[in-house]
Amino acid sequence: MTRNSPPPRRGTKTLGGDSSESVQGRKSWWRGAAVAGGLFVVLLVLAVVVNLGRGSGSTTDPSGTSSLGPTPGAAPGKNPGGAGGNLQTSALKTVDGVPVGYPRSQAGAVEAAVNYQIARSSAKYFTDATTRHKIIAAMATSEARDRLTDNDDTGMKQVLSSLGISDVNADSLVARAAAMGTKTVSYTDQVATVEVWMAGLIGTTSEKAPLPVSASWTTYTLTLQWQKGDWKLSSVTSVNGPTPVSTGSEPSSVNDFRTADEEFDAPPYIG
Repeated sequence: MTRNSPPPRRGTKTLGGDSSESVQGRKSWWRGAAVAGGLFVVLLVLAVVVNLGRGSGSTTDPSGTSSLGPTPGAAPGKNPGGAGGNLQTSALKTVDGVPVGYPRSQAGAVEAAVNYQIARSSAKYFTDATTRHKIIAAMATSEARDRLTDNDDTGMKQVLSSLGISDVNADSLVARAAAMGTKTVSYTDQVATVEVWMAGLIGTTSEKAPLPVSASWTTYTLTLQWQKGDWKLSSVTSVNGPTPVSTGSEPSSVNDFRTADEEFDAPPYIG
């Protein structure tokens, strides 16, 4: 007699939570993410069809303050601040490559949730601590900033170690994401909770990489607070899926991924 297989488990991953349970969840997330061959780090993004034509975009000057217009000499679609999104697709102001200055509305909270996760999706966010700290400082509440920083510093070290990434080969890391949709769970003019369903890519373009470039599907729940005249990130949790059936297509070569990562623009910000 054939026994029915148990349904797949939906693991929860937590960033920035206050409780001991949340801390335990965060550790288990990164511990699992650090296992080569099972590493599917999920990176958040945006609905690509929303508001991509609203202005020429905004960029960040060397001092980290906001300015409008493309950065002279910057590669098209690349973020000179190291964050994960394409500054040329958003009319919002930016701080260290992160769009800021959202309206105090439900739509503004959704834009902030998506864009903050896009900012966290870049390879440089994984490999460069200075860049990562600036990005977190730009988007987090004052209460959550240290928790998010400590958690991501620990997590990124484990992920990079599992991938065999060091300062020498940091440029071989590919990290990108795209959002499939958003859902507002709750909203007031003080606190908003938004879900974002995403597909992500992470891996290296080395022929001997422990994990080639691989895909993942995850739904993130972001809690934002209205603080200092803007929506700011206070916590993030996630569950696996929904995950589609594979088409069975032949995977692309590492050279194909290396070329695509160099030639394709970063995922677009919205707003």
